Amino acid sequence: MQANRFLPLVLAALVSTGAAAAGQHALPYTLPAKLEQLRFVVQAKAPGGGTLDLYTDTSGGTFLTVAGATKLKLPYKIPEKPQREAVGKAAWPSFDAGSWLPPPAADADGSLEVPILVPPRGVPGDGMLGLRWFAGRTVEWNYPEGTMRLLPRGALPKVAAAHVIPMGFRKDGRNPQATGFARITARVDGADLQFMFATGATFRLLKDVAPRFGEPVTSQHAGSFIAVSHLEDWHARHPDWPYIAYGDAGASMIQVPDMEIAGWHTGPVWFASRKDRMFHEAIATLVDQPLDGALGGNAFASFRITADYPSAKLAFEQLGKSGG
Repeated sequence: MQANRFLPLVLAALVSTGAAAAGQHALPYTLPAKLEQLRFVVQAKAPGGGTLDLYTDTSGGTFLTVAGATKLKLPYKIPEKPQREAVGKAAWPSFDAGSWLPPPAADADGSLEVPILVPPRGVPGDGMLGLRWFAGRTVEWNYPEGTMRLLPRGALPKVAAAHVIPMGFRKDGRNPQATGFARITARVDGADLQFMFATGATFRLLKDVAPRFGEPVTSQHAGSFIAVSHLEDWHARHPDWPYIAYGDAGASMIQVPDMEIAGWHTGPVWFASRKDRMFHEAIATLVDQPLDGALGGNAFASFRITADYPSAKLAFEQLGKSGG
């Protein structure tokens, strides 16, 4: 998710989470993906040439940008207020061999088309694979190796029970995963906190802050977010923890030295602040209980994570270096 546009993008992604068919490709299947600043980008070859960069986000929308539509030679029309509505719709593309991508689930109206959007400023790429695309699937993110795979349903790794945690979803009637947004629990500074599982969460770092986050120096980097009341409490109780008053798009940031998730310790992990009401009220309506923040790729850097959406379970295997 993009920093200042966190809520608009998640709200735009409200969809049905009916299972999408995996298509004809045999599973497990290694997606044509790369890890870019701890965010996975699927690189799909468009028919007739050209490659689409499709960012992935478990708490984002599923759409094509106008740049992606142009590469696919898809028609669209820019309305008067392009930031508020889609500029077109398209059937799921048939990508070239070697970059197969199964289609997303149907949207809330039963349509299999995806919207074409003029993205908010600073949102890169040709589209996004989000909630609709992950719905009903089993997916593996291997951060240390930089690979992403689709697995057969239920194919969780054999790990200790402590390393498998539930994903909390809002339930509506008979739909056990009404919005597709998942809540997970992690422990920071001795307290269990509730986070949105957001693999595409992104910092937008100010120019003088970006070099602290490694090479290559870029304003965009995988990030995690926390309600400002928690950040201020951490800063007051731990003045030795690294702190930036104006870091992520001007918001305060703090580096937590250790975080526990699924029975593993990892860290250090940077968090950027957001207003309490965003997590406690607005975004909390998308999951099954109030949230304290969102966890992104910088918190997952040492893990291979397998999400089995049908069983609402996440398995964590710690393989490499800690977060950042």
